[in-house]
Amino acid sequence: KLIAPLPLELSPSEEHCVLEHMDIFERNGFRFTYDPEKDQRHRLSVTALPHSGSGGDGRKAVQFGKEDVGALCAMLGADGTSSAEGYIAGFGSGADGSGMVGNNAVRRFAGLAGSHNGSSVMRLPKAIAMFASRACRGSIMIGTALSDKDQKKILNKLDGTDDPWTCAHGRPTMCHVSCLSKQLKDDDDELTLHDTAGGSSEDC
Repeated sequence: KLIAPLPLELSPSEEHCVLEHMDIFERNGFRFTYDPEKDQRHRLSVTALPHSGSGGDGRKAVQFGKEDVGALCAMLGADGTSSAEGYIAGFGSGADGSGMVGNNAVRRFAGLAGSHNGSSVMRLPKAIAMFASRACRGSIMIGTALSDKDQKKILNKLDGTDDPWTCAHGRPTMCHVSCLSKQLKDDDDELTLHDTAGGSSEDC
């Protein structure tokens, strides 16, 4: 929550968009006050902004600003030029909203048509990228030893996801392995041959 309301200067379409979709903005962490006595475009002020701290574990803190109001308005189909610069600034796939919208998670989940009509919430690409980045930081890495119980737990969780084959960034979560019987037999034969050759050398 902000110490003092932050006045906004929105286009008429953006202002209408915020009022029309107030529930979406609130579920994204925004709070507003509305003063009908003020001139159009200046009736809304931000009283709270979404914020995600670093958590003290090396993660980068992500701060959202009033430009993200314009970004979310644009995703909801509002027309307006007053927030165009902020829209570009807050629409990147980086965890801080910078960069291009190239992140797989951003392309899949941010601004999906109708996503706000169901159980999911329309999210800013900056937020989706932040969630994806933090999910990967706490993920199981290659080489991590897992017990049978842990392996089954992971498989059961993957089975309940829409796309179990890749992580949020599009990297594969598993690889398909063909039958290893022949490869293992070849390895055993090669090892046996090597041991036999070594033994003959010692006898000489």
